[in-house]
Amino acid sequence: MDSITGNNPSVGGLAVGGFPSLAQCARRVLADACSGLGGFGIAINAEKVVTCQRDQALQAVVKRATLRYPDGAGVVVAMRLKGARSTRVAGADLWLEILRQSRGRRIGVALIGAAPQVLLRTRQQLQAEFPDVRVLLARDGYEGVRDVAALGRALADARPHLIFAALGSPRQELLIEELRRAYAAGFYLGLGGAFDVYAGIKKRAPRWMQRCGLEWLYRLLREPARARRESKRLEFLAMLLTGRL
Repeated sequence: MDSITGNNPSVGGLAVGGFPSLAQCARRVLADACSGLGGFGIAINAEKVVTCQRDQALQAVVKRATLRYPDGAGVVVAMRLKGARSTRVAGADLWLEILRQSRGRRIGVALIGAAPQVLLRTRQQLQAEFPDVRVLLARDGYEGVRDVAALGRALADARPHLIFAALGSPRQELLIEELRRAYAAGFYLGLGGAFDVYAGIKKRAPRWMQRCGLEWLYRLLREPARARRESKRLEFLAMLLTGRL
């Protein structure tokens, strides 16, 4: 089951789990991570829905995930139009909420992605903020993931409860799919650029823009090169308005 409510409407052919709050989604992930059964969580936003319409290989990977949560205002709106209420669950918030809820459990994590210095800063800051968390493995998103087979063996040896992969989509989803063949007992979560934000390299939109579903606009204004990616939001809107979701 994807959601705490059991209501998983299809958005562009992808069943998305609804959650009343960020905390409840985090509890679901933490429970799966500590169960030994593992899992794979994917953030669903407008860009990913549109991309999956064109990329059947990525769509198959996304459908095999054990958790698909709404990380986009457009997806939340689409879910509501289908009768399912959910809060927006931003991946940049979710992983930190999971770690907050894990306090006292001595949970083991793996960090995969970002530039070497960003990863180092992320690890140092995380260990200062969450001293109970054991960082069992850390690999950057360059040389650290070049040998996927070796990385899979390292995960199997370390046996972390949680594996956070911050490589951007679809790269992180495809990597996770491969790594789970070597080690499936942990819960994998794709985080996009969350390490850059946590390390202070990039800034998130002000809270009011996040609440209004305008975080994408903030990113576009700061990074005009994202225009091609953000154009997929218009495609998503067209699909929503014409009933093709």
